[in-house]
Amino acid sequence: MTTTTLASPVQYLKGVGPARAAQLDRLGLRTIRDLLYYFPRDYSDRRHIKRIIDVDPGQTVTIMGEVRSARVMRGRGGRRYFEAVIIDDSAVIYATWFNPQIVRHAIKEGVHLVLTGPIKFVKKLYITQPEYDIVEPDSDTEPDECDEPGDAGADGRRKRLPSARSGVRTPSSAPPEAVHTCGIVPIYPLTEGVYLKGLRRIIKRAVDAFADQVDDRLGPRITAKKCLLPVAQAIRNIHYPSDDLLLSGARRRFIYEELFLHQVALALRRRKMRAEKVLHRLEISDTMDARIKARFPFTLTRVQQRVIAEIRKDLVSEWPMNRLLQGDVGSGKTVVALYAMLVAVGNRAQAAIMAPTEILAEQHFQNVSRYLAGSKVRVALLVGSLGRKERDAIIAAVTSGRADMVIGTHALIEEDVRFSRLAVAVVDEQHKFGVLQRADLIRKGLAPHVLVMTATPIPRTLAMTAFGDLDVSTIDEMPPGRGKVTTVVRSTATIDRAFGFIREKIREGRQAFFVYPLIDPSDKLPLESATEMAERLRETVFPDLKIGLLHGGMRPADKDATMRDFRNGKVHVLVSTVVVEVGIDVPNATIMVIGHAERYGLAQLHQLRGRIGRGAHESYCLLFGDARSPEARSRLSIMEKTTDGFKIAEEDLRIRGPGEFMGTRQHGLPEFHAADIIRDFAVLREARDDAAKLLEEDPALAGPDHAALKSSVSALYSDRLSLGAVG
Repeated sequence: MTTTTLASPVQYLKGVGPARAAQLDRLGLRTIRDLLYYFPRDYSDRRHIKRIIDVDPGQTVTIMGEVRSARVMRGRGGRRYFEAVIIDDSAVIYATWFNPQIVRHAIKEGVHLVLTGPIKFVKKLYITQPEYDIVEPDSDTEPDECDEPGDAGADGRRKRLPSARSGVRTPSSAPPEAVHTCGIVPIYPLTEGVYLKGLRRIIKRAVDAFADQVDDRLGPRITAKKCLLPVAQAIRNIHYPSDDLLLSGARRRFIYEELFLHQVALALRRRKMRAEKVLHRLEISDTMDARIKARFPFTLTRVQQRVIAEIRKDLVSEWPMNRLLQGDVGSGKTVVALYAMLVAVGNRAQAAIMAPTEILAEQHFQNVSRYLAGSKVRVALLVGSLGRKERDAIIAAVTSGRADMVIGTHALIEEDVRFSRLAVAVVDEQHKFGVLQRADLIRKGLAPHVLVMTATPIPRTLAMTAFGDLDVSTIDEMPPGRGKVTTVVRSTATIDRAFGFIREKIREGRQAFFVYPLIDPSDKLPLESATEMAERLRETVFPDLKIGLLHGGMRPADKDATMRDFRNGKVHVLVSTVVVEVGIDVPNATIMVIGHAERYGLAQLHQLRGRIGRGAHESYCLLFGDARSPEARSRLSIMEKTTDGFKIAEEDLRIRGPGEFMGTRQHGLPEFHAADIIRDFAVLREARDDAAKLLEEDPALAGPDHAALKSSVSALYSDRLSLGAVG
């Protein structure tokens, strides 16, 4: 007979068969260990049982009583519902459920129930759609349909009715298996086809049978040092807490454990990368430094000079640079990256920059080519839309070393692309790439220096979690000479009033963006599309002006031609989808109109606004939308109040959470179950310091006290962060 363990599939747990296991798989619950670490998102305090006479309409309460009658009823319109008359020693109440077939076989005359639900009064006193437990001993067995919303039993047996009939119930007097209505009751995240009562019961079985088998990931030494609950006790009390104090202790245990394991993984990755020496040691003389800076037709800002000094120190080291460069849209990150790339070229090595879109890659290529005009630096552009012959020629130049600097998209990390002497690799718009894609580019060189850039400012809380293996440089001021950007929010219905103002600015020689969420009209969404607005502007609003249309469905050559005409001033108004979010630099464009602005996230709105204000003229961002939700109104209000990308990023992180902000799966962010990096930032800092100290003492986690920690970090993060063999 096979022994069931924590690693066993969930279907081997009592009450879970293959069909139910398939439903649980949608929640990522595949093993019994997964069930134990699937923590509640909230709790309902059901420790207080009220007498029926003491309840008031509008309350959600827990009551206990005997079923005097139970039957299926018909309401208005012929809709069927189930009604039970419940009594205790004080009064009568009617319990109603809207799905009769779920409860009719379990709730019968003479059965004793504990019920929790909202109280209403409509001629009679009702408790509606309550959760319930049957607590009267009975020889019959209950149905155990674990995936139905109104089912009753925990394991096919009825519960024993406690002697207390009213007042405050203590945990010790609660029915021992009343998992839905007594004590502090867990509320779990759900998905379609998985219902709370069934999931609650399944997890309760797993906790009762397997909590004592859970290994302590932290080890006894760290658990004792940090004064944390033992893991088995913490597992029990995070799911079915005995009291508030133990619930708090259980949450504290797992918040620290999750953050500590993640910080250990990041510290190990950092050590692993620093253990490799660069193949191409770079040198930077004062002459080289001056010659590179002379290539830029402007004076570098104080902050750019500071960041270049940080990068210069990395580049001359024998260990590879691994640095995140973050700065707001238009803050001058590309110039800093180009400095690092030219250091590689000056040392007879190669440099590469990978961008998320062809438009951005082409813009980098054009800017770099302009800066390097007249030099001997050989720059190549490698993107997916190249013809076969042209692509083969560029790959041959990269492989032979005849291409000094390669600018491209994901095409750079394809299998047949090999570099001769890659010394500096730059990843632009890091948030658009996954951790493993970044690693693919790094593997193209032997321990190259790596600079990753993002124009989505990363709040400190998130930087320590998503990019904790990187050193961080921040450009937190804009170059001089940039025009002020004014942002206003208006309702969609008022857009016609803005056309006169826009025409006036175009007469002054400026240009405008119009951005819409859809390419074409949709039957399902009542939104104006980019093609509709372009047609309207051409035919009725600005018939005398040149209107361009840009969207992702166009052929690359057509997109390039449209963008070229807009950059060169041949197009006055460019109507687009969010394809313009990244990488389009038109200093003469001073107006950004965003239609249906309530449908965009803060980061995207800020990126779109960053397309204007890049020249010396004052610019205007006009957000037209109809925000119905408080969250949407909050986003638009923030856009009006500030243009500071870091403040916007902090607010965006607060509103959406880290997973939505970055894209959890794509970017290697851990899927925390207990921890919240915003709420628990103090614990995050504590865990980071503790991880650093631990690895100073035991760099390979070879000590016997750290065996469980080492295996846990490896299991959780070896693939996610490309750790390889941990330690």
